[in-house]
Amino acid sequence: MTASADLPLRSAAINIAHLHTFRHVMQQGGYAAAARVTDLSVPSIWQHIHALEKMYEVELFHRVGRQVRPTSAAKQLYEEIDGILVQLESTFERMSREPSKQTIRLVTGVRMMIEDLAEPLAKFHDQHPNRLAIRQGNERRALELLLADEADIALTLEPGLHQGSSGIHYEPAYTVEFLAVCSKSHPYAKARSNGLRELSKHPLVVTAAGTHGRDALEQAFHREGLVSNIHIETDNSAFTIACVKAGVGVGILAGRRQGDLCQALATRSLSKQLGKRKIVFMWRRGRLLTEPMLELIDAVKCIESGE
Repeated sequence: MTASADLPLRSAAINIAHLHTFRHVMQQGGYAAAARVTDLSVPSIWQHIHALEKMYEVELFHRVGRQVRPTSAAKQLYEEIDGILVQLESTFERMSREPSKQTIRLVTGVRMMIEDLAEPLAKFHDQHPNRLAIRQGNERRALELLLADEADIALTLEPGLHQGSSGIHYEPAYTVEFLAVCSKSHPYAKARSNGLRELSKHPLVVTAAGTHGRDALEQAFHREGLVSNIHIETDNSAFTIACVKAGVGVGILAGRRQGDLCQALATRSLSKQLGKRKIVFMWRRGRLLTEPMLELIDAVKCIESGE
């Protein structure tokens, strides 16, 4: 029998429990840590890993003192099987006879919830009995909750090039633009130019370093050879707007100009300088969404068409 002909037999012999154990070891960073989050003993963890090593004919972990370190083969296997296990786990929700009784756990930003999502989510709730559990979080928090299986879907600003997570599926929801907001009496509101050079003259309120919006701003300033005058960092746009209303300076955020939170402020588009970005849905790579989840996504996508 050829090696290729042997593959179906080998894949049929794989124990799913062993793959789950392997994923726990990778995620927790060791055998003892994996044992603490499972009902297995450390010797049982070792046996599962050893069985996989024999099956794949590779070494998965190096022992360094009392610790284990994943090999390149382990890292590759984890990337390959994580989405498969997520998909397998989600089949139980998909096969449920009462999907309308399932809670949908959503993560989103404060501004996004207040200005964009409240109405479409209310319409969804009128038509579906599913309980919605909505939690606040920026893209970092959303990623943590999704990967920890503490959330089903998240909405956040589209990541820039090479900023996305390999364990997450991203799908466009609707378009926003970068905005500069300030009080109507602020000098920036009356300036002839709304370019970055003019912005650099004023105190700025921006999102925290490492967030997608902040990265876009810093890259734009760098291209112009300018230095931003950052006075306050926040972790969501609603906080940024609150600081601006208190007279701190000019806020930079991604949103829609007709948003309720900015009604009393001067709003100037930075699309020319920073471009437009998408708000995207996020969920675990490989996950099969239930019908109510898919219908919720469709309800939010209506924001783009104004329906």
